[in-house]
Amino acid sequence: MVNNLNKSRFGITPRQILWISAAVFLILLSFLVWVYLTELQSQTTSFWNNEFVSYIILIPAIGAAMAGTLLTRQFKRGEPPQRIWQAFSIGLWFWVAGEISGMVYDAIYIKTPAPDFSLVDVFWLLGYFFLGLSLYYQIRLVYGIQKRQDIFLYLGLFVLALLIAAGLTNLTIKSGRSEGYSWIFLFVTVLYPVLDLTEGATAIWLSFLFGRGQWSRPWWGLILFALTDSIDAFSRFGGYDFIPVIAQNALNFISLIVYPASYMIAGLALLSNYFILRYGEDSGLLKAVKKSALNTSEK
Repeated sequence: MVNNLNKSRFGITPRQILWISAAVFLILLSFLVWVYLTELQSQTTSFWNNEFVSYIILIPAIGAAMAGTLLTRQFKRGEPPQRIWQAFSIGLWFWVAGEISGMVYDAIYIKTPAPDFSLVDVFWLLGYFFLGLSLYYQIRLVYGIQKRQDIFLYLGLFVLALLIAAGLTNLTIKSGRSEGYSWIFLFVTVLYPVLDLTEGATAIWLSFLFGRGQWSRPWWGLILFALTDSIDAFSRFGGYDFIPVIAQNALNFISLIVYPASYMIAGLALLSNYFILRYGEDSGLLKAVKKSALNTSEK
């Protein structure tokens, strides 16, 4: 049981904070379901409904980034885990910036088409870069690789992902399914799921290395992002033309719910790990954590 010294400033335990946070997230998801069903029934969409959805998504996005920052501060500067979670947190903060700038662009270009490549995409790509860097640092730690110059290997892999996306973009143009879209728009549309699938697959690998324990859970959010971006790419490249309306609605619903849930899962996992490091056994959370996983993360 957590003693009074280890309770939060609000007089509640870490476990209670996690439960309250999860309850808030479920309430937010219920609002999203309500908006979706309302629009589905009326067969109309509105700017303010889209903005309302964006505001709801922004809440878990900021929460996840803040939790990552708290977790990072539990390690001393220069420690391998500090480098891992610092890169993870920076990536999340860039995605928060992407969410906010996306809302701004929606308001600016409410009656005109938005640019094919904008500051929103810059923030998203920087987020992917740092989240991928976090994964890379974690893999190096697991396998005991300490050579700092190996960062050039990661840069090479990131460039490789860009080249793969460029190749797929050219194939899409040659297939004739890109009419009306610019090359840069198609490239970014392809690049997001490529990065998602790459980082998602790496996250799954790390989950198995950690025995699917507590320290693998922050990566689960990346796995879910891969699902939502894949649905978006499928839609933009005309995939919806080959499936019935009911299947389209199902995919739209999955994307709407899974997207904020990705932030929520990552945020709760990061917050849980923060409490574990700050309070140890007094957090009331360690009994469900395999010590081997914890030791692996803190090498």
